[in-house]
Amino acid sequence: MDSLSKWKGLKFTKMHATGNDFILIDEFNSILIPDEKKPEFVRSVSHRNFGVGSDGVIFIQSSDKTDVKFLFYNPDGSLAEMCGNGIRCFSKYVYEKEIVAKKNFEVETLAGIVAIEIFTRNEKVEKIKVNMGKPKLLRKDIPVSGNKEETFINRQIEINGKNIRITAISMGNPHAVIFVEDVAKVDVIELGRKIRHLKIFPKGVNVHFVQKISEQEFKIRSYERGVENETLACGSGICASAVSAYLNGLTSSQELKFHALGGSLEVELNLRPEGEVKEVYLIGDAEYIFEGKLL
Repeated sequence: MDSLSKWKGLKFTKMHATGNDFILIDEFNSILIPDEKKPEFVRSVSHRNFGVGSDGVIFIQSSDKTDVKFLFYNPDGSLAEMCGNGIRCFSKYVYEKEIVAKKNFEVETLAGIVAIEIFTRNEKVEKIKVNMGKPKLLRKDIPVSGNKEETFINRQIEINGKNIRITAISMGNPHAVIFVEDVAKVDVIELGRKIRHLKIFPKGVNVHFVQKISEQEFKIRSYERGVENETLACGSGICASAVSAYLNGLTSSQELKFHALGGSLEVELNLRPEGEVKEVYLIGDAEYIFEGKLL
């Protein structure tokens, strides 16, 4: 196990959004951990027994393209393109710490530029609305092996002798969505791990099991790559699931609510006149847990 002693005295903030917990490192004014050391640091600090424990580490950095930069690492030390719950924690932090002094701002991420809208009450952030961008549906953009110009919507895959229908979408990172009758009866860890490692997903995939409750409400459970376990929520996965529900004819509503193990999130689909999903908005809160310093 990598030691945290070499980073003695480093200040951090721990936050959560819908039960996903993250460690935030403020590098806006200066880089505190060199890029080549970040994977080692992330593995150490994210460990639930020997570190602080987290579902990922967020580095807040300056940007020459936008107001601020979001850099996210999975707890196994791998870089991730985007994290819907993480960027809400990040957005609350940079606004309340006055790194960004406006309620509408842009964030540089590895998945592209993301627009943020902050809603406040008594000068405190109450809700964050994230423009998660346009969903990517082509195999080459997710990625999924096979014909690069095809989509992967409601495709049948055989696992353990059973046929499972998967819709694959990228929301800056890859997602596989499976609609089920009852999410409570799904072995999320076993089945999620098998789908996550299917050869058709060359970069791996986050796996989501979704149950329709009504035209506007769904339940969801998620297995996340990098965490390699079930998590309490996955923001970008909820966005991908909302798009999947629309594409598979399970809803015609543009305003949806998803109930994850860690809480509920709202999704808005911005449609073009012909029905194509132009943009996806993720709406929810974020909370501080504690601030600390490595000893």
